[in-house]
Amino acid sequence: MLKDPREFRDIIQNASSVISEGVFRVSSKGLVMKELDPSRIAMLEFDFPPSAFEKLEVEEDEKLGVNLEELLNVLKRLRPEDTLTLESDKGKLTVSLTLNKYTRSFKIPLLDLGGQETPTINVQFTSKYNILSDALSSGVKDAATVADEVVFSSSKDGTLLISASSDKGSVEQRLTKESGMILDAEVSEEATAKYSLQYLETVTSFRGTPSVVLEFAQDKPLHLEYKMADGASFHFILAPRL
Repeated sequence: MLKDPREFRDIIQNASSVISEGVFRVSSKGLVMKELDPSRIAMLEFDFPPSAFEKLEVEEDEKLGVNLEELLNVLKRLRPEDTLTLESDKGKLTVSLTLNKYTRSFKIPLLDLGGQETPTINVQFTSKYNILSDALSSGVKDAATVADEVVFSSSKDGTLLISASSDKGSVEQRLTKESGMILDAEVSEEATAKYSLQYLETVTSFRGTPSVVLEFAQDKPLHLEYKMADGASFHFILAPRL
């Protein structure tokens, strides 16, 4: 039983914008999913440790292949006061939504996805920002009005420039600590990198945390990390456009 069903729903909604199916790795350490998108330009990972559960009972480690779109359809039926319980049995994932003593149970067929490990991506980031989630989402949405890609540029003074341009026009947003939009910045080396907005616009619309950690380096992948109060986390890595 999860502590925050709506948090789980929102993360699944974000994940399903990148991949349609994935493997839940369930153990006494919690629930983890780490997958590449079909084009292999993006990777996402979410982790729900024991602290994110009201109750976690695992008889043995499992790898559960799940259609995220089907799961999301069920999670959209969550009501504000519902509790959420996940159980696996006989090739099915049972999703139970309970209010008081009234329970609605949905069964979703599990998929045989092989459960191969997704490789770890090691990047030496030179720019790291703790930025308000709304500020990042706004900058990305602004970029999407004129282009299909966005440019992030870091400065040693902690400024972050979000820009985009095309034959439709251009847009630029300069974020600073003084504006209150950047909570912290560590820039060991100034960098500029360009990324596709295909997934980024949807992923940055996540509102599960007030702030997000953003990391990048010169023409290297972008890393976003959302950390929830209950210990759950959501990571997104996106390859650069060169």
